[in-house]
Amino acid sequence: MAHDRGKRSLRGQMAFIILLCWLLPMALAAVFLGSYLTFGLGRQSRRAIAEQFQLNLQMGADRVESAIEASRLPSYDPEFRAGWNQYIRDREYALLYRRWFTLFTRLYQSDSRFRYAMFCFSEDPEGRSITVVNGSTGLLSTRQVQEKWRDDLPAVLELAAGLDTSVGFLEQGGELYMVRNLMDSGYRSVGVLALALNQPYFFEDLSLLAWASAVSVELGGSTVLPIKGEAPPRPGEDALNYVVDKRDFTLRGRAVVDYGVLLAGFEAYPWMLGAMALSLLLLLLFTFRFFRRKISQPIDALMAGAADIREGKWGRRVDCQAGSREFEYLTDSFNQMSAQLQNQFDCLYQEELARRDAQIKALQAHINPHFLNNTLETINWQARMSGDAKASKMIEALSTVLDAALDRKGMPEVRLAEEMTYVNAYLYIVAQRFGRRLTVDIDLPDQLMDCMVPRLILQPVIENAVEHGIKPGGQGRVALRGYLKEEFLILEIENDGGLSAGDEGHIARLLSPDYDMAGEPSGNIGIANVNQRLRILYGPRCGLSIFPGQGALVTARLTITHSSI
Repeated sequence: MAHDRGKRSLRGQMAFIILLCWLLPMALAAVFLGSYLTFGLGRQSRRAIAEQFQLNLQMGADRVESAIEASRLPSYDPEFRAGWNQYIRDREYALLYRRWFTLFTRLYQSDSRFRYAMFCFSEDPEGRSITVVNGSTGLLSTRQVQEKWRDDLPAVLELAAGLDTSVGFLEQGGELYMVRNLMDSGYRSVGVLALALNQPYFFEDLSLLAWASAVSVELGGSTVLPIKGEAPPRPGEDALNYVVDKRDFTLRGRAVVDYGVLLAGFEAYPWMLGAMALSLLLLLLFTFRFFRRKISQPIDALMAGAADIREGKWGRRVDCQAGSREFEYLTDSFNQMSAQLQNQFDCLYQEELARRDAQIKALQAHINPHFLNNTLETINWQARMSGDAKASKMIEALSTVLDAALDRKGMPEVRLAEEMTYVNAYLYIVAQRFGRRLTVDIDLPDQLMDCMVPRLILQPVIENAVEHGIKPGGQGRVALRGYLKEEFLILEIENDGGLSAGDEGHIARLLSPDYDMAGEPSGNIGIANVNQRLRILYGPRCGLSIFPGQGALVTARLTITHSSI
């Protein structure tokens, strides 16, 4: 272990990491936060706030400018000129009203910048006007707008009188109007257009400034709008002023900054830092003591034991009061390791012997059915030599059924014709048992014989029909028929043994999709096995169903996805 002497111990590395990861960040945080609280937000924070306010105010000015451009649209629209010229010729006000109402509706009804648009004619401003309401602004009706317009009209006309071709702004009764005169080709006033601005669209960004306790804007040099709050600056507050000059208007903004709001979350930080620094010293002492007792001492004991094991001292035990579940587990595992090393070789040898025995038994289990089949062929040969044809045929039928069970070719599906050879062999044996007491009718068209079915899928169902279809001392009938329906092959086995209420409950349990065959006696799992095989091979739409028919008839129906070779 000489090559390990130059390395630092785990205890020293842990102490260094604790000091580096806890003490150093704490010191840096104290210095940074102290400087931050001492000098306030600083020039950079103030500049960032001012830039944000200027940007939001500029965005509002750009939106106002776009609204002014929208107010000019009627003057450039050919429909406006054509309607006025026709009115000059014909003096038909009704026709002019319809044409201009359509024009203003097209321009302003769906424009989210305006709550509504009002146009009053210069000839009769109080009697002749056009009202277009934007339904998305929340106003109830055109009538409400017109009632408010009657109150605001004098102020709007007074403002328009001094505008000439420019645009003006008027705050009246909670509405902010953008007013301009619409002129004819001779620059004579045709009427006054007043657009009620949707104020949140233009100045909502200013109202969302979290650091501002109050925001207001001055539009057009005379209209002052409170956007957020209305109180004057208080001690500890500062005001930002910014002006945006546009071609048609000037937008001035004022925002009151409350730095106390920004620093409110930092008031308790100095006390918190002091408490954390004191707690850190205590925590360091506790950590070193905990590390020595819970980690360092158990590791030293395990290292000493590992050195003895490496020197060949098998059975070396470590006695250490670990004090934790993890090191207690490591200590117990270490003590067991030495004692189990030699036993492990013995266990591996025993497992190898057991594996070979299991393989031999598996081979024997595979050989036994083959041996039984070969023995039946020998007995059959002896019966034919003795002239006992009936016994010979029964042995041949039994051999056919056993050969199907062996599945020598490893084919899970066979032609229906091949499956019927196993069914016929089974029915021959059953016929020798019941004689004339059993009647079997088979109706399978030749075109079905090439359909593929799972191996030995019919025999368990037919066996169930025979066992339940013939009462003790009585007679019975079993019928087998098949047909194609859509993409399915349907095979039905019918008997006349009837079903009791108990039988129906038992069948429902056996054919349930979640039925577990592990605890069922072997004599009851035939139809359950058939149902589960069909569902696994072809899906939930296929399977076995058993249901009563007319009288004492009982039908077992196998549904198989149709395929042929």
